[in-house]
Amino acid sequence: MSKETTLKTLILTETAGKARTLKKFLGRSFLVISTDGFLRDLPKSRLGIDEENYSPEYIKVRGKAPLVKEIEKESLNARRVFFAMNPDGAGEFLSKQCCELFGVNAKSKCRIFLDELTKDKIKNLQDYARPIDENLVKSFQARQIIDKFVSQKIGDYLSCKIYRGVKVGRFRVLLLKLITEKKIDGKIILEKKFTPAVMQELAFQKLNFSAAKTRVIAEQLFEGVSLNDDERTGLIKFPHGEEIFLTDEKRTPESVKEFLSDGQFQLYNLIFNQSEKKVDEKFILGGECSDASLMAALDKLGIDWAEVYAGGISSLLKRNYITAENSTYKITPTGKKVLEALDGFFDEDFSSDSYKKLSVQFSEIAEGKAEKISVIENYCNVFVKNFEQAMNELGENATPQKQPDELSDEICDKCGKPMLIKRGRYGKFLACSGYPECKNAKPILEYLDKKCPKCGKRLTKRLFGKRNSFICEDFPACDFSTWDEPQEKPCKVCGGTMFLHKFKERTPMFYCGNENCETRKNHPMNKIIAESKKRYEARKNKKAKK
Repeated sequence: MSKETTLKTLILTETAGKARTLKKFLGRSFLVISTDGFLRDLPKSRLGIDEENYSPEYIKVRGKAPLVKEIEKESLNARRVFFAMNPDGAGEFLSKQCCELFGVNAKSKCRIFLDELTKDKIKNLQDYARPIDENLVKSFQARQIIDKFVSQKIGDYLSCKIYRGVKVGRFRVLLLKLITEKKIDGKIILEKKFTPAVMQELAFQKLNFSAAKTRVIAEQLFEGVSLNDDERTGLIKFPHGEEIFLTDEKRTPESVKEFLSDGQFQLYNLIFNQSEKKVDEKFILGGECSDASLMAALDKLGIDWAEVYAGGISSLLKRNYITAENSTYKITPTGKKVLEALDGFFDEDFSSDSYKKLSVQFSEIAEGKAEKISVIENYCNVFVKNFEQAMNELGENATPQKQPDELSDEICDKCGKPMLIKRGRYGKFLACSGYPECKNAKPILEYLDKKCPKCGKRLTKRLFGKRNSFICEDFPACDFSTWDEPQEKPCKVCGGTMFLHKFKERTPMFYCGNENCETRKNHPMNKIIAESKKRYEARKNKKAKK
């Protein structure tokens, strides 16, 4: 056998789920690797954009160096290299990035533009290859640069005006303004087209799914599910395009129900039913500030929100600018401070008209009708003037302020003084107000409505490093702890708490937390849990010896 016949065709994609689906139908002459998102990106901790000419500085994503080396090695040994990223701006940008990293000619037919992951399409994926669309790359970059520039600069201003760490972006300001109105009246009119926005609105109204949950499940249905040992396929076309379709209109929800999670089945069933009768519904909204009413308000303003809504709401909740009570959003004192600080200086930059105008200009860049740098300069030059005016108002000696500690309801169990809520590198924690005399500190626990599978008491969630861990409320008396997230539905056999274990390159695995449950007999999680406990004990013993 000659050396040439042993060379493989390398396919790069951005997620492990898509990689699994592609591998299922491509032969041994293909090698599929997931980049797990971008390999290079703008830095998170600093601006990373030249303030004179707005040129970006892309750096390697932390932790990706071994993966980049692996792909570099495989690309040198490959017959050809293709990029099967999502058919959107982010996918095009990542494909161009990979061309630069691995020495692929961007003008060659290296970009595979697939809007569905089915057997027939994958078998003939080279038919969908084309050169990199430079205009689509520029459009994505223009949006990315403006959003990063604005959020970083606003963060600098708010750090001095309020306290360090407070920042907000263009779309999140729009959401905050709408939420402050409290009562939002309007209509959701679902058009004939089944767009991503329509899907999110219907999923909220009929399934009570948040926008984030809908997006995640839709992506799972697009990337592919295993229907049996021999078949893996995407059930819907790309869910972030102009319109959503099924990959096979004859595939009924009931025929695939046993292979789907509850959420996947519910969303697929909704999409299937809507594709049959076509969308023609109206929802009258009033009163509460919910996801649905915010969606309706954005529709009324003419804002294209489908791709940014879920992330915007999640960010506002995470930063405690808003709270969610009974599916109703309310602005917090911190959120009010943010709007008050921006009022008068950035009204033009953060208006709905400005947001719509920029969205149109991004589309024009993608179509080759507008220049990237002109769009960036026209917006950012005006923004910089407003930013400088706001900073001048603070005075030349303005410096970032430290966030004040909050008084908690807990009492220190060592000295009896009140505990304070402090913020560290990995989030909030409790510390004694008697510091430095008393150095007592402990994590903040969130009590869950789930039972500990070991003793039956409540489970709690705590931030440990950058990840959430789940432990028994009676810890350390009961030593149950896990990184795996507890699930809503209990075990069908014993009623115990179900958990979800995630793998980097494999499908997530569900299992019952009750070790004595019949479902745990010969379950692959037994070995994984045993090895995890063994590593934990080894670390514990090593620490004790020191």
